[in-house]
Amino acid sequence: MEHGQTASVEMNPDFGATWSVTPPSAGTRGGAQAPARFWPHDLLLGLMPLVLCAQLFIGAAQLPQATRGIADFRQLYAGGFMIRTGHAAELYDYEAQRKFEDRIAPLEKSRILPINHFAFEELLFVPFSFFPYKTAYWLFFVFNFGLLGLSLRFLKRRLGVLSQRWAWFPPLLLLAFRPIVWTLVNGQDSILTLALLAGALFALDQSCEFAAGILVGAAMYKFQIVLPIALLFLIWHRWRFCCGFAASAVVAGLMSLWIVGFHGMVQYAHTMADMSMHLVSQEAITRYGASPLHMLNLRSAVLVTLGRVLPQSACLVVIGLASVAVLWAAAKRGPSLPNAITAAALVSYHFLPHDASILLIPTIAALSSGSVVLGAMAALLLLSSMITSIVWTYNSVVALVILVFFIVTIRTESSSTKLVFA
Repeated sequence: MEHGQTASVEMNPDFGATWSVTPPSAGTRGGAQAPARFWPHDLLLGLMPLVLCAQLFIGAAQLPQATRGIADFRQLYAGGFMIRTGHAAELYDYEAQRKFEDRIAPLEKSRILPINHFAFEELLFVPFSFFPYKTAYWLFFVFNFGLLGLSLRFLKRRLGVLSQRWAWFPPLLLLAFRPIVWTLVNGQDSILTLALLAGALFALDQSCEFAAGILVGAAMYKFQIVLPIALLFLIWHRWRFCCGFAASAVVAGLMSLWIVGFHGMVQYAHTMADMSMHLVSQEAITRYGASPLHMLNLRSAVLVTLGRVLPQSACLVVIGLASVAVLWAAAKRGPSLPNAITAAALVSYHFLPHDASILLIPTIAALSSGSVVLGAMAALLLLSSMITSIVWTYNSVVALVILVFFIVTIRTESSSTKLVFA
């Protein structure tokens, strides 16, 4: 950005503040380039080498296990394999899942990661199932990298401030965000969710609300995340977005019903009910391969802080009230997809570290806002995500950081943010 340039804020009701640059006056010295100085950016750039080295070290340590089958990709691959081989009706049968997972990626000790997404998503993994597990894992790894590139492309307009500081800042920021690397190594689908939401943001920038709704609805395999987003857009009276979302969600539901049949959908509903209401005993945690204490949402924060002093029923009431408060606060703030994403992350009943990949969108929004407070919170969120790689029992700390980030975001008036240049 040149000396003499000023940054002004243009309000986009679907996003919040967008930045435009006023050209320098005629008296500006030679049009020389001068980078914008913003200490949250300086902090992240200064710590970037350390964070990237840690990511590389942790990822390299996890890769051997992941390629053997100790990774979330195992369940996704198994689902595609079952559909391709004519066993779609058994997709949500727990013992059938165990049999196929042990067949396609045998381990020394039988271990199952149950299939818990809508069946339509498993169609994506049918082509990968034609290859042996290890080959399919690496192909999906490359596929996820392609989705990261697509996400960067969709977010290009929002990354202008970071790119002006350093051209490599945006791509390295992605790789420094722990949930992204977690998703890559474990072969999860959260980068696909990120790409769909980034595409929705791009569509909103083009005033294509119906298309944005379709893209968000296409992520119905993570319905616990996208339904709160759709609810907020409904409260905001964004009817075209809601129509697009409804159309996409209905198609996803009908496709899933066609794949597994009515009995399969009933099995899926029972699985979701067990995971949302009964995931308290060690037996249930082992069965479903997930613990609410390891999540990054209100559910985790409440259970860790109050679980020892309140009965489960009281904790559920607190979680419900807190969720209503978060959604109310987001709704009152006004239309903003990044705010809706953060709110959805908090109120989602099932939000594991890899799911937090979608928080890259509100993180970029905060780092590009020009607000020192928002930039500092975004940096804290990005750095605290590394906790999920060290001790899972501290994930509730990250959940609290996300909550504080959300509160600061909705309380910061976009009209008061100003970019400060050195």
